[in-house]
Amino acid sequence: METEGQPGPQVSVWLESAQRHVQEFLCIREKSVPPDLGDAIIRCLRGQCSQLPLSYSFTPISELISLQHSPCVSLLGWSTDNFQTWSQEGMSRVQEPPLARNKILPRVRLLLVGYISDQTSGSSTLYDGNLYFKDNSSSIPCEMSHLDLSLLETLVLLPCWSYIPSQHGSSTGGYLEVLAPPLPIIPPALIEDSVDPAALTPTSALLLLNDRSRRRKSLFSVTGKLLFVTSLVNIRQKIFFCFYLEDPQSWVPVIVQVPSKLSWYHALCVGETYEITSLSMLSLRGSTRHVFAVTASSRFHSHLRQSVPHIVTSTNEQTKVKGGNKEYDYPQKLRAKMEKERIAKTLTYEGVLTRVLDARAGLYELDRKVTLCIAYLQLLNGGRGLREGATLQISNVHLQQSPSPLFSTLVLSCCLRSKLTVLEFSRICSPLSPVCAASTLHLHLLFRYRLTLPEYLWMSDIMDKLQQKLCPRFVKNCYLSGPHGSRTQGVAENLLHKTISSFSKPGERSERDLQKEILGEPHSCPLQTYSPLLPPWCLLPIAKLPSLVSDDRYLQTEESVCSLQWSYHVALPEDLPDRPVLVGVLYISSSGTLKLKDQTCSLPCLVLPLPPVTWIGSVLEVRQYQLVTEKVKNKEKMDGQRSKTYFLFLTHNVKILYPYENCPKSPLPTSNLSTSKKPRVVGPWASRLLLIEEVEGLLLTSDISGEMQFQARASWMGSPRPLDKEETDGNEIKQHKPSKVVLIFAGTSIRWHHFIQPYSVYRLIASGETDLEIFDKLAKQTLPSPHRPQCLTIPCEWTLQDVQTTENFSPSKDIISVEEVLKMRSTASLLNVTGVVSRRLMCDPHGTSMYPCRSHFPSKDRDTIFANGPLYLSLTYFLFASDSFLPDGFSIKVTLCEEASYACVSVYLNVSRGPYPLGLLPGATVLLRGVERKVSRSGSVYLRSVPVTCVRILSPPAQNSQQIASPPLVTFAQLPGLPVPRRAVCLVSCVLSMTLSWDCSLCGVTFCKGSCLRFPSCPSKSGDFCAKASVKAEDGSGEVLLHLQNEAVSLMLGISDNMWEALKTLILSRGKVTVKNRGRTYETMAEEQSEDSLKSYLTSLMTRSRVCRPLVLTFTQRIRGSLSEEPSNLTRFTRGERDYITRVPSPATLTCLRLEELDPRALCYLIRERNQAGCV
Repeated sequence: METEGQPGPQVSVWLESAQRHVQEFLCIREKSVPPDLGDAIIRCLRGQCSQLPLSYSFTPISELISLQHSPCVSLLGWSTDNFQTWSQEGMSRVQEPPLARNKILPRVRLLLVGYISDQTSGSSTLYDGNLYFKDNSSSIPCEMSHLDLSLLETLVLLPCWSYIPSQHGSSTGGYLEVLAPPLPIIPPALIEDSVDPAALTPTSALLLLNDRSRRRKSLFSVTGKLLFVTSLVNIRQKIFFCFYLEDPQSWVPVIVQVPSKLSWYHALCVGETYEITSLSMLSLRGSTRHVFAVTASSRFHSHLRQSVPHIVTSTNEQTKVKGGNKEYDYPQKLRAKMEKERIAKTLTYEGVLTRVLDARAGLYELDRKVTLCIAYLQLLNGGRGLREGATLQISNVHLQQSPSPLFSTLVLSCCLRSKLTVLEFSRICSPLSPVCAASTLHLHLLFRYRLTLPEYLWMSDIMDKLQQKLCPRFVKNCYLSGPHGSRTQGVAENLLHKTISSFSKPGERSERDLQKEILGEPHSCPLQTYSPLLPPWCLLPIAKLPSLVSDDRYLQTEESVCSLQWSYHVALPEDLPDRPVLVGVLYISSSGTLKLKDQTCSLPCLVLPLPPVTWIGSVLEVRQYQLVTEKVKNKEKMDGQRSKTYFLFLTHNVKILYPYENCPKSPLPTSNLSTSKKPRVVGPWASRLLLIEEVEGLLLTSDISGEMQFQARASWMGSPRPLDKEETDGNEIKQHKPSKVVLIFAGTSIRWHHFIQPYSVYRLIASGETDLEIFDKLAKQTLPSPHRPQCLTIPCEWTLQDVQTTENFSPSKDIISVEEVLKMRSTASLLNVTGVVSRRLMCDPHGTSMYPCRSHFPSKDRDTIFANGPLYLSLTYFLFASDSFLPDGFSIKVTLCEEASYACVSVYLNVSRGPYPLGLLPGATVLLRGVERKVSRSGSVYLRSVPVTCVRILSPPAQNSQQIASPPLVTFAQLPGLPVPRRAVCLVSCVLSMTLSWDCSLCGVTFCKGSCLRFPSCPSKSGDFCAKASVKAEDGSGEVLLHLQNEAVSLMLGISDNMWEALKTLILSRGKVTVKNRGRTYETMAEEQSEDSLKSYLTSLMTRSRVCRPLVLTFTQRIRGSLSEEPSNLTRFTRGERDYITRVPSPATLTCLRLEELDPRALCYLIRERNQAGCV
């Protein structure tokens, strides 16, 4: 027991302080302080403590509120051991073992003496159903597990209490939690409860309610056991609650709506027997039903004086309402209906609040395994007492099992018939989180769209994830939910509106019937029936999205054995778990990369076509997108890999959730734009229209800074004018005179490269400049020569705006097709070419080897291209460039095709001095601006990039990724003469030669018996199997020389997969085997008879009759290198006994792209299709 020594002076000072406190702060009700009030307080303290608590000080409520800014607890008369035991029990309730973040309430030595009231303080006192603790200085809300009505408006001492101050920025103030019954300073007079012999039982009272012949103005008394109490409800500024009295036969409802009787809500105990006097009969609005109502003269008498009954915890699914010591069985008909309609079970639950999931949504965790939802319940006390560690009792709560996979299996939900009581307050310093109120967005969406509990749980999860992604760094909380009282939708409702509107049809769900929910029998509320809801989509932080694509999805079934493995994977939303929706802020990094970011991370993104400038800084929502992950891996090194993940989506799939109105003024943070401080300029800024005619690609500068820049050729349109001048852009465009200018974008101004495109009009704004001549002044300072266009370096703080115009400034022949590139003879200027990417390769710095890109795209065929030359040993341990995705010095070879004519051309792109082009994937449509047309020594046409080449992706690969339409069928007599894909139905007449080999994956030489022939100078332990064959093929109209490779060789030979794998194993022991055949007309020299069994077996495979069978061939034609005709071959023919030698034109040479073996019916269909097309 806390006792102090009592020296005379110390006791005198303490008693004087107590008397002074009584005179200043406890004279609320009395005009003059009773002379013995101070002595009564001392007697009350001595009844609690054996000695005066001299270490405690009397504290007025005003000082407690103003000076105490952290939670605290006061326990009068407690020893240190008792406090430590009490603390340890409180910690163990929340978490086992206790977490370091949970702290016990610090103990203070303060005495609170005042009055318990059920009225608010101030000029106008109101009855709002809450309890307050008052003295002469102020008043504060207080929470009690049970109220003795005899203590109301009497002077009491609080022996044990805790104070929870308001949080910073919270609208709710601090409050008291009364941990022990208050001690009356002056004991109240005992009033004997008189029993009314004429009191009705609930059964007779119910019959009286149903009897319309009786007078309704009489007052009645009803005696019965309290079955349950509903929650306090505020409807149209009228507060009320209901309770039920029962006897063994039936029960009867009683409504309490008299303001002075709302304090009964804190005093009634379930299970006790009460007599309620002076009850009137009340007719409910809009209904013929009558209930008993408490009047101003009503009183209740408890026939059984006892403590608050213990409620047995019930977590089992049952059809009984547990209340006190009685279990009530539903009627048989109602129970059958519940089982048929799968109505949620109703029960009473008692547990410890272990975690606040989302207080604004009304979601809590009980006993670390049960979720509690109070969104459908009104909490007129603001949720005071709902802190981690508190013991709660929820009566008439609905139990739903697995309504949402986002939460625990068991979910308890409260309706207006439920009652939430704090049986024991928390003992730790957990703060009070603001609970869901009528003004919060959660309840606004719940009532507007009439959501069920599974739908509300999913919506709450999305809103919580959205707040974590955006608030408060990018979007303020007020804009997330929308302005209060405004019809303007906030970011959250814009995101959720389409989905939650689709949960039900218009008019399908009715509004909540409060009478049926509170007083109806059988009970009816939105929580009775439920259907588990799978999340329609989810919201993930951007930092988590790359991890959704696991490493094993990068590789194909047949793993590449090249030393460098280049792969990519394209994931669609439906391929990812729960279909995540992209939500983030669009911005440009200082390196000129367009990114989508949230508070966790940022990832590059490619928006097609070019997005508007006004999107910078805006919050975007994208539901249809592609998550692309590219990876380059050095198989010879464990850590030699690099990956790049980015988003790819179209502008018409973007929804602006939160536009950034000030975007044109500050597209980037000011710290990135300029390091020098400039005085603020007042007045309209100078601006000027310009027409962009040509945009070059991003390029590293020649200095050592490593910065990037690009140039754009443009024409001034009109004269400069202030930004706010009221003049239409259309008039200004029509009056413009051609005035060429070269714009140089360097530093952070390269951000505009993702937004400007040729033959579009923009407004250039000189931010911070009011001088209209600033454009000419800066241009003259840069390049004063009159014979050249003006050259203007764009300052970093200047901005651009899109200008909409109806005029078309694009020339008619600015972009050419792949077929036109192949047909043109020569050109001295750079070309702008568009086409579809069919494949892409990675080339080493010396151009000796090409590495194929391994792809993983849903339902898309993958092309495999093997290395065709040696790789220098100096590339064994390559290093990645610091700012590049590809290895240092490597370039890209892209095969560009035209779907209409099937024309193809190779494009060599050097990306070592610029950013890696995102979206350059097979199937994507690209536009290459500023490429050179070249002709190789063999006569093949190809394109090559120059430093100013600009790569623009026009459209991504199609999401359905269907195979491109098959090339047209032709005969060998009607070859196109161009390297374009075609198909033919033919048969192999003769196999001329075949080479099977294993090549070192690092240097390209022969690989034999598990090691390279150059070992130990070449340490490679992996090889690449390669098969090549040259055959003669014919289709009845002509004969061609056909080159096959890899899998096409095994299909041509007609051997099984097991046999082909066995051949690979045999070849590995030798490294390389070449077999040649004489042929029908002696085109090749005959092989000498060999005793090699492997060569003999391969020769038998080449010459057997199964080789000569009909096949479907997809091919391209090899173009001869010179313009003059190639010399014809000297060919020998045998007729009878004579041989003839004559010159025969060389057959066309074809490269096999694909070889297929079809059944006879399919072959007949193809031949008929070819004949109908007029090929024969």
